[in-house]
Amino acid sequence: MDKKKKFCIRIGDTIQEVTEEVYREYFKMERRERYLEERDLVNGKVLYSELDNVHQGVLGEDILVDSIVEDICELVTTKIMVERLREYLVLLSDEELDLIIQLFFNEKSERELSAERGIPRKTISYRKDKILSKLKKYL
Repeated sequence: MDKKKKFCIRIGDTIQEVTEEVYREYFKMERRERYLEERDLVNGKVLYSELDNVHQGVLGEDILVDSIVEDICELVTTKIMVERLREYLVLLSDEELDLIIQLFFNEKSERELSAERGIPRKTISYRKDKILSKLKKYL
């Protein structure tokens, strides 16, 4: 008695007999989908479809902001501001420019700069604020 195995998959409400090759591929694909969903769950990712609200006619993808477009706008704005800042830094005196470079580009604290130059930290802070307000006027 030679019994041949039958391979079936459920399609909707019906059970369909298929070849072994179709059966294996179907479940391989189904398992891959589950694996990706499990991985997304572990990594905290959310599908757009999970945010759909059918009753109110709102799709999940419509509520999310396209961060790439915002990032590009922000990037362009930042680039323009940096170019303008470079133009205006040239207008500062050597002493003012040196203070800005030390504080913002070399990332020294007001306290460190105060100790190096032998002047009070309050004076450094006052000069920094004065220079920044000058640059704000230019910008």
